[in-house]
This record gives sequence, C-alpha cells and structure tokens, in this order.
Amino acid sequence: KAVVSTQSTGEMQIKPARSSSPNHGLRLIMMTRSLLILLGILLLGDAYLYSFTAKVANRGRAGTSGDVYMTVIGTKGNLSVGKVSKKELKKGKTGRFSVYGKKNIGEIRCVRLSTTSKNSLLLDVVTVRPEYGVESFYYNTKGVILNGDPRRHSGVASLQMCKQGEEHYYITTRTSTESRSQTNKIHLRMRLTGALGTTTTGIINNEGRNDFKRGEDDTFVVPGMKMVGKIRCIELFAEGSDKWKFDYIEVHCDNYRAAYTFHNNRNIWISNDSREGEDVYKLC
Repeated sequence: KAVVSTQSTGEMQIKPARSSSPNHGLRLIMMTRSLLILLGILLLGDAYLYSFTAKVANRGRAGTSGDVYMTVIGTKGNLSVGKVSKKELKKGKTGRFSVYGKKNIGEIRCVRLSTTSKNSLLLDVVTVRPEYGVESFYYNTKGVILNGDPRRHSGVASLQMCKQGEEHYYITTRTSTESRSQTNKIHLRMRLTGALGTTTTGIINNEGRNDFKRGEDDTFVVPGMKMVGKIRCIELFAEGSDKWKFDYIEVHCDNYRAAYTFHNNRNIWISNDSREGEDVYKLC
C-alpha cells in the first residue's frame, strides 16, 4: 500500500505506508517455516521412516551412560541408525526413537548394536516398525550383555539380535500356594520346542503388574516368535536370584488354540541361585 500526499508546490508525491497489520511478522515466519519443510522433503526424496523401541532389562546395572550404535540389517541392504541417545537406554525403561532412511531395506532380519564403552547394557527386546510395514520383534534370547571391554567385563562389544517369526504365543503360569513361592525378581525366559523347531522368549513380564503371586495365574503374550508346531517341551531359564515355584505352565499360539500343559510334578524350585533351585529346567 502507499499514500498520496501533496506539497505546497502542488506536486503529488507517493510515499510507502507502514504496515498496519500486527500479524505481518508472524506470517513471514510461517512462510519461512513452510519453505524449509518443503526443502527438507525435496532433499530427502523417497525417504523411509523407521520407528524403534528398545526395552532395557530391569535389574543390576542394565542401563548405560556409554555410546551405543545401531545398524538394521534388511533383505535389500542395511540402515545405519547411528548413535542411540543415552536417555533411551535407562534401566527398566523402554526408549523410543525414529530415523529416516534414504532407501527401502526390505524385510528387516536383524538389528546389530555395538559399543566401545566400558559401561554395560542389557537389552531385553528391540522392535522396529517401518513406515509402511508391521512391527517386528528382536529378542535378546540369551541375555547377552553389551560391553566395549569384554576381556575385563562379561559381555560382547557387538550384539546381533534376529527375527524369529511372526507368531503370537500365550503363556499362562500358575504359581504354587506353598509358602514363599511368589517372586517378582525371577527374570524368566522360556524356550519352546516343537515339531518344527525351537523359539525363545525375552523376559516374560507384564509391565506395571506384580506377576508370580502365590496361588495366582498370570498370562503373558509374546509376539514375534517362530511357529514351532505341536509343542513337545518347554525349557525355563532363571536369570534372577529370587526363587519361584509353579504348579503348571500352559502354552498355546494363534495357529494352535489348544493349550499344551506342563506340570511341575517334581516340585522343582526355579532360581539362578543354585542353593535355592534350578536355573535351567526342562519339561517334556
């Protein structure tokens, strides 16, 4: 806009007018922001968004303050995630983060983590969800500790966790009514063996609930497992020093709705402490 004024000489002059809109600066900021977003889209091109969760175990010094790096391994290539933020790797917590990749790496087979730090990290499970795909699960099936100095500390400097399958298993435990049978620190894993192979859970736990109470049933849903067919045996691995006694364990999956039941006929106690029970126990 402009204003017209006349001088005493009779000449007409045009002068620029000051903006009367208080939102002029705000509109300029919004336009700049929109242009930056558009520029980012043009630079990324056909970018693919990958969303991650990393669940850290809830015991000992499971979390880390050291640098941890992640690589995702797919059927069409790898994706370097780079350094994972330390705030996402706290003991007993589930960290969430996302990255953009410049290409589609296909079906994600494994995730690999590495560190040079002397701080230890114990992960339970990592999940990956591509922008246009389903979430996959990668369990630390052997409870391996990540540590950059394995010669002086237990663990490995590089840990690879791979996809087992897409089956959901439902595990129900009945804790004994016997005195002191309950626990909340057993840190239990389970291996299922069937006609089609084996598959292993992460730590079975219902977050926000006190599991394994005396005389009570607990059901755990474990996704991302291999379908092993008719279950022949289960194997329990206790990583906690607390002891636990169960009456029976039932297992079924989406493909086999009928539950397979395994009774504790020998009245075995489960514990990582050999003075209290068995740290590995197989039932068939």
